[in-house]
Amino acid sequence: MPRVVVLGGGYAGLACLIELAKKDRKLELHLVDAQQNHCKLTNLHKTFREPVEKYSVPYAELAERFRFSFHQHKLSFAQEDLARWQQQREIALPAAELPFDWLVIATGAAPVALSEERAGFGQQELRSGLGNDLLRRLRDDPPAEPRQISLVGGGATGLQTLFELHELLRKEQLANQLRLIDLNSRLVPGLPEGAHRYIVRKLRREGIEYLPETSYLGQVGDEVLLSEAATGREFRLPSQLTLVFPGVASAPFTLETNAYGQVLCQGQELERVFSAGDCAHFNSSGLNYLTAQAAVRKGKLVARNLINQAGGRKMHQYRYQEKGYLVSLGAIDAVGWLGLRCNLASGFPASVIKDAMEAQYDLFLDGVDTYLGFP
Repeated sequence: MPRVVVLGGGYAGLACLIELAKKDRKLELHLVDAQQNHCKLTNLHKTFREPVEKYSVPYAELAERFRFSFHQHKLSFAQEDLARWQQQREIALPAAELPFDWLVIATGAAPVALSEERAGFGQQELRSGLGNDLLRRLRDDPPAEPRQISLVGGGATGLQTLFELHELLRKEQLANQLRLIDLNSRLVPGLPEGAHRYIVRKLRREGIEYLPETSYLGQVGDEVLLSEAATGREFRLPSQLTLVFPGVASAPFTLETNAYGQVLCQGQELERVFSAGDCAHFNSSGLNYLTAQAAVRKGKLVARNLINQAGGRKMHQYRYQEKGYLVSLGAIDAVGWLGLRCNLASGFPASVIKDAMEAQYDLFLDGVDTYLGFP
């Protein structure tokens, strides 16, 4: 029975495995991932008020549902390992070598690494379930004066976390002064200018201080050390708590692929080694943003191409174009675009659509494929 091994159980890795399980029952499927659970990263901001388990699914449960074998292991590799894997057709696991006929690398992305003095509460802490503990500590230790809280990073994850925390602190009637620090001149650069203006107006309306074009240098005691990006002038502001969301980068590095998802190593196509998701840059006209929707589409396409290659059929190029992008700004607010980038969506209607998009992925993990059309 032909064997497919997938490295990484994020959005792309699972999309690939689910597609393979549905389209070809003759394949033996394996997943290798360092974690026990698949985490729905686009919902992490909600874990301040709800347990992280609500947004996680055990790989063991998914393995039973979609008939793959799960191996919990953190596999480190470098560029030079790719050609060796193509030649030897096996990867090393602690128990034994795991042979494969096809390998799909879907290791995704990881938060940008920061020096120790710049590190703070961030995505990894939310993924570990510490968001609820943080809110509890803020609730149990109310300060005499409004607590100064800084959040670094004006991307989607940072903004969603900021407004979620803002609503919860207001609900708990905890005195605080929130501050948003961002290196860029505009928020979520991938969104239209109108979305930036909408978010800035909301920040002003909610009394959240906004510092654009400001570099975060670190935390010193109860102060945050900053510098003006244009002049380099350093200054400090009070901040008893600093949350850091500097963005993500491909992990462990970016893998270049051809238009079909086959990995390119020193310009040569590795016929039996594919890549998908945030770690893969497809040399095609398709969407290469580090987003969940791109990761799912890449994973599904690689699965189809792998099956077609096995059957001697023509593979398909990756041409998926973004259908829209929305950022949550609290429980009943969101902003972004749909269909065309000029179609700005905001407010409660955008929030409903954002929730529907999350529900679409939940159905996908339950076995109902709601991602219509070819990847």
